[in-house]
Amino acid sequence: MILELYRKGYQTPEIARMANHTEQACDRYIKAYKKVEKLNRTMKSEEIAQILGMGKSLVEEYIRILNEEGD
Repeated sequence: MILELYRKGYQTPEIARMANHTEQACDRYIKAYKKVEKLNRTMKSEEIAQILGMGKSLVEEYIRILNEEGD
């Protein structure tokens, strides 16, 4: 939901209110999403996970969301 709202152009305070999360949490999700987006152009999910210190499944979820943008 957070990334969907972000992709629709909502600002962090609005997203936080709508998703019932803190602004800081929303910013963390968005920053991680942007990092995965950049690295996904040239790296595999395993490499991204290692570099960012994230679980592979989380990185793959971000990639799945990125791929939905093209649909």
